[in-house]
Amino acid sequence: MDKILKCNVIKLEEDKEYICEESIVCEYPLTIFLNKEKLATLLCSPENLKELVIGFFRTEELIKDLNEIEKINIDESMGIAQVETKGHLKINKFQCKKLEIQDNNMSYEDNVKEFLESMSCNAISTKVKIQKKKIYEFMNKNLNHSSTFKNTGGVHTIALCDEDDVLVICEDVARHNAMDKVIGSSIIKSINLKDKIMILSGRVSLEMILKAARLEIPIIISKSAPTSLSLGLAKKLNITLVGFVRGNRMNIYANGDRIIENN
Repeated sequence: MDKILKCNVIKLEEDKEYICEESIVCEYPLTIFLNKEKLATLLCSPENLKELVIGFFRTEELIKDLNEIEKINIDESMGIAQVETKGHLKINKFQCKKLEIQDNNMSYEDNVKEFLESMSCNAISTKVKIQKKKIYEFMNKNLNHSSTFKNTGGVHTIALCDEDDVLVICEDVARHNAMDKVIGSSIIKSINLKDKIMILSGRVSLEMILKAARLEIPIIISKSAPTSLSLGLAKKLNITLVGFVRGNRMNIYANGDRIIENN
């Protein structure tokens, strides 16, 4: 399945109007069946689908270990992923996609505080550090990785790094899918995530921080901004959060002690 498709558009440039061909990113529905029961449909880019499924299962806490999955069969032409597990999995709501208001009589601020307190993730403790120059280097590598983005402007890229280099990069039309692909690829390759750094091309939502927290990833760095909820959760869980990394500038939003001067 092609990641990039072609379409005709009417282009307006000042007083000129003409028809031309443009590239557009493919958005692909992948329906996941768990032990022959429909689980979810993900709208994604049509690549690294096995990694996406594994990452989705792990970040939604459907599995703790890759060995719990017995078989994954993906039919790309039909858009179906069949997953078989060794035992019955208890399916709750997809926690990364749900923010439930606890009490309609509470203020917004109190509801948010109670929601953040209800998060079951442990605070992160790690000795990992990253030099400022490495932040700029990793961001540059991440942003220049995707030919799909250069041709369409329609995908997000996410990179997983250690203190020295980029280890994994994945792209997708949805940033949370790109993160799941990176996590899935890391699980397949037996990469320990507890001392790693994630580089994001897009906005840092609550969902992104929660996915990282469940894998105990200590540092999240983005080209764009965090949201108020993602910042609140990052502070609560001791996750270093950096945004607006552009050129030689950045904003350190939370737990900046892991950002160190250049050697």
